Amino acid sequence: MSRQTVEVFHELLKKGWIDRQEDALFWSYAEDPDVQEELEDFKAVMGCDLVRAGTRLYLIPTQDNDLFLKNNMDFRRNIRRDKTIRNRDLYLMNYMSVYMIYTFFGGEGNDPQCREFISKEDFIVQFTEQCKLTEHADLSAEDEIPDYSDNFIQLSKAWLSKLDGEPDSQKFDCKYGILNRILARYKIDEIFDVSSDGLIRPTRKLKDLMPYFLRKDRIVQIQNWIREGQENAENK
Repeated sequence: MSRQTVEVFHELLKKGWIDRQEDALFWSYAEDPDVQEELEDFKAVMGCDLVRAGTRLYLIPTQDNDLFLKNNMDFRRNIRRDKTIRNRDLYLMNYMSVYMIYTFFGGEGNDPQCREFISKEDFIVQFTEQCKLTEHADLSAEDEIPDYSDNFIQLSKAWLSKLDGEPDSQKFDCKYGILNRILARYKIDEIFDVSSDGLIRPTRKLKDLMPYFLRKDRIVQIQNWIREGQENAENK
C-alpha cells in the first residue's frame, strides 16, 4: 500500500473530511486511481464509506464500524459525563434529534432541505405540538399501528411534563435544558450551529451529507414516523 493512501486516510481520520481548497495536497492524492483502489480496502476492513460532496471528501462510519459508531452509552457520556441522566431523557433526546432532522430535511425530491434556520423558541413550540398530537394517538384503534407508537407516546408525555425553563438552561427537567444539551453536542460534532440570537442552522457538513443519509427510502421512513402521531390523533 502506498504512503499517499495512508496519508489520505490519516487526514480523513483527523477531522472526518478532506477539503479541496484547504487540503490541496491530500485532495490530489485522493484523486489518484491507485489511491482510490487502495482506499476501498480500508472501507471494507474499517467498516466505513467515502462520500464526495462538492469540494469535500467525507469519511463516514457504517453500521459495521466497531471503532467510531456511537451507541447510547457514548451518547450518554457525550451529553453528560456522569451517569445521572435517565434513560427516558436519553431516548427523548434521540426522538428530538429525529424531529430536528425532519424539520430541516423533510422535503421531497433530490434536495430534501426545506428550511435554512429556526429559532430555539419556535422549535420547542413545534416539537411540543408534535408531542401533543402523538400523546393523543389512539392505540386501541382497529387499524394496525407500528410497535414504536407506544414508545413515542411515552416520550411525548415525558416532554410535555417538563417546564419550559430559561432559554440558557442546561437542566434535564426543562424543555430548554434538553434542547441546549443536544445543541451543545451537535456543535462539537459540527452538525448544527446556534447563533447569538438563538437561531439554529445546519452546518455545511450536515447539508453535504444529507443526500447520502436521507436517500429516498430513509426520507419516507422518517416522514412516516413523524406523521404517524399526527394522523392517529386527527382520526381519533
